[in-house]
Amino acid sequence: MKEKELEQAISKEDIIEILDANDISYIITNCKGYERICVSLGYEQNNTYNSPITLQTCNKDICKIYSHEILYIAIENRKSVLYLIDRKIETNYNIDHWKKVLNEKIFAQPHYSYIVNLNYVEEVTKDFVTLRYAGNEYKVYTSLRKIGAFKKAVLEFNG
Repeated sequence: MKEKELEQAISKEDIIEILDANDISYIITNCKGYERICVSLGYEQNNTYNSPITLQTCNKDICKIYSHEILYIAIENRKSVLYLIDRKIETNYNIDHWKKVLNEKIFAQPHYSYIVNLNYVEEVTKDFVTLRYAGNEYKVYTSLRKIGAFKKAVLEFNG
C-alpha cells in the first residue's frame, strides 16, 4: 500500500476503500472529537477491542460498553467510575480488574487511581494528563511513580 495514497485520503470512506482494497484489518473510531477519526491497523475481528465489555453497575444493572467509548477510569470513594464519551458509570470493580480487562497497548496508568485511553490524550505534564473529546477537556492527575511508564506508553502508542 502506498503511504502517500493513505495520507491524501480526505474522507473516512476513502480510507476504508484503500484499506479494504489492500486487505488490511482495521478499526475506525471517532477520536479526540467528532472532526477526527482514529484508524487502528492490524486488528483481528475477534480482538477484545471490538468485543463489548459486560459489567454490573453499582445499582446492579447490567450493561455493555466498548473499550473505545472509555475516556478514562477513576477510582472514587472505593468505586471505579468509567467516564465514557457520552455518560458516566459507577461500578464496584477495582483498578486491577480493569488492568486485566483492557488492552495495555491502548490504556495506561498515569496515576494509581486512573486508567486513561491513549486515543484521547492531548497533553502530558508532570501534574496532569489532558484528554480531549468532542470539544470537552478532561484533566487526570499524574504521579511521580507512574509518569515515566505512562509517557513511554504515550510515545509508543503515537509512534
